[in-house]
Amino acid sequence: MKTNEIYVGNNVDVLKTFEDESVDMCITSPPYYNLRDYKNSGQLGAEASVDLFVSNLCEVFDEVHRVLKPTGSCWVNIGDSYDKKKLSQVPSRFEIAMSDRGWYLRNEIIWNKPNPQPISSKDRFWTNHEKIFWFVKKLKGYYFDRDPILVPVAEVSLRRMFSTNDLSKHKDTGVEGKEGYSLSSENQDKHYKRMRESLGITKDFNYQQLIDSGKCPSRPMFTVWDISSHSKYRGAHFAVYPSELIKVPILATCPPEGIVLDPFVGSGTTCVVAKNFNRKYVGIDISEDYAKLARDRISTNLDNFFV
Repeated sequence: MKTNEIYVGNNVDVLKTFEDESVDMCITSPPYYNLRDYKNSGQLGAEASVDLFVSNLCEVFDEVHRVLKPTGSCWVNIGDSYDKKKLSQVPSRFEIAMSDRGWYLRNEIIWNKPNPQPISSKDRFWTNHEKIFWFVKKLKGYYFDRDPILVPVAEVSLRRMFSTNDLSKHKDTGVEGKEGYSLSSENQDKHYKRMRESLGITKDFNYQQLIDSGKCPSRPMFTVWDISSHSKYRGAHFAVYPSELIKVPILATCPPEGIVLDPFVGSGTTCVVAKNFNRKYVGIDISEDYAKLARDRISTNLDNFFV
């Protein structure tokens, strides 16, 4: 397997040529079911049934499982589609099938799109989200850098540290030990006092200055991500996920200079982001035209806006 390379061919066949446990992570977005025609006889998404589509998709990820290191992660952005007015439930079927085949699901991310594409249907709600599944091979020992997922605690949460509890008005009045609430009102007041002292802040603190100083407490990102679906790339590919969507997964679950695999590489977004963050990449696409688009995009590096 050569790194920093785009391979052309059936992804299962190409993956079979790769060595076991040779890549650090996989992140990809497979084709939708029964939605787009990529004009290729071997494409996924044109199967006669959704069950067959999910089965074919899982065959790809069986090979991904083999080539992924024990410390590796696999992220899959997968959208749903309608078949004769019925929601196909592709993400739900897929995540269960993957679990049945030996993957462990660590998180289900909701990609909330503030600017969804309008639809023509007049008798249902508009869809403005897709799912992203984070799978691992092993429940313990997978590579994970927590720093990229940390964000500042909300200002309202910090302001709350200066409030005091009236114990007589709380439901946990008289509760002892570990009964009822995980943190009693009295202990919460003590906790807030310790936090104020450790931060060295007073009630009139400036939130932005606290962030700029690097002293603002942080928390992990939530599992609903508000990210625009508009990509800066304007090439001739139907479905391009935005670079911002895959930035955190790559930083958090692929070590520096590690290898990122995308078996449905399309226009090459995964490769561009991997390259910009000092990771190697391996892409696979069944279309020579899309592979050329990806290579051209990577070589010009038009997406280099994170660094």
